[in-house]
Amino acid sequence: MLLKNKSIEELLDLEEELLEAKDAEKEGTFSKLISVYEALYRSISKEPSSEYAFSLEKVKKQLIFYLIKYGTYLKTVYQKDDYAAENCLKKAVRYEKQLPIAYYRLGFLHYKKKSYSSALNYFQKAIHYQKNNENTEYRMNKQQLYHCHLYLANCGLFIAQKAQEELETLETSVKRQEVPNYQTSPLFDLIKANDQYLEHHAFQLVTQGNNQYCTKEECEEKGEAKHTIILDFTGRDHLLIFNGKECRLTKNQAEMLRYFLLYSNENHQVTKHDVYDLFSKSDENGEIPTNTFTQNVIRLRAKLKQVDINTPVIENRLGMSETAYYYNQLVPYLIMHRSDDSFIL
Repeated sequence: MLLKNKSIEELLDLEEELLEAKDAEKEGTFSKLISVYEALYRSISKEPSSEYAFSLEKVKKQLIFYLIKYGTYLKTVYQKDDYAAENCLKKAVRYEKQLPIAYYRLGFLHYKKKSYSSALNYFQKAIHYQKNNENTEYRMNKQQLYHCHLYLANCGLFIAQKAQEELETLETSVKRQEVPNYQTSPLFDLIKANDQYLEHHAFQLVTQGNNQYCTKEECEEKGEAKHTIILDFTGRDHLLIFNGKECRLTKNQAEMLRYFLLYSNENHQVTKHDVYDLFSKSDENGEIPTNTFTQNVIRLRAKLKQVDINTPVIENRLGMSETAYYYNQLVPYLIMHRSDDSFIL
């Protein structure tokens, strides 16, 4: 049965099934879940006097969350896809205009394709809605806002440079003295300066007690470090690397491992409450089932063993009031990611 032919009750039942599948990180779940929320939004919007009308904003919020946070993983939970990301971000801003981070990412995707006119438009919208929106959930952070201004400046300069080049080709057929005198703007030099800054601050290397900016090449060089847990967010795949052996992580697994490495130790152990935002299925009290959390940690430990990290690094201590785990710091770590990346945790 097509989703459009399902009742609201049937769609809600399907949502429950998909949320369980999402927490188990089954392939294709995000695409189906987004489709269900779109169908729910359409159905409830058509029946403003129904008993479900009060939940319309909640459905919209969930839809926007998955479009922005998981839209790039529609094909597979392991690999990012720019085409899927762009389509989902465009959908998100149709449902809600005031999403600065969505416009920023759209601008970046178009900048990568050298579509500078459309990129400029998206960066302008990102800055505009950043100034006029008090909702902190989808605002750019300081690093993203700074990069947004740099990308915006470069888009304008690239467009001006293109116009300059076309003027020069036309001068062969136009009498130069009939055209008002002009000078090439010295701001063109900023294109190179801005690009150099963006290149050298494009990525971050995070270790215990140290956080530094670097280039893509420096990340690749550091990615060869020995006897180090390397968590690599820089490519299309989230990679776990140890002594040259690697495996792919899902987005949630990579997020959870990052959280353990950065924020946990024997005195500060991670409970299901700390990683609540990674999971969807809660009980009648709004709690994530402990078993869901435990199963995800077990799968993460299996990934660590897959790259031959045989020393247990994610431990739990008996005697706690609830299930909790922590990174024991027996093996050093290195996290690599784009400096303007956003994380759920």
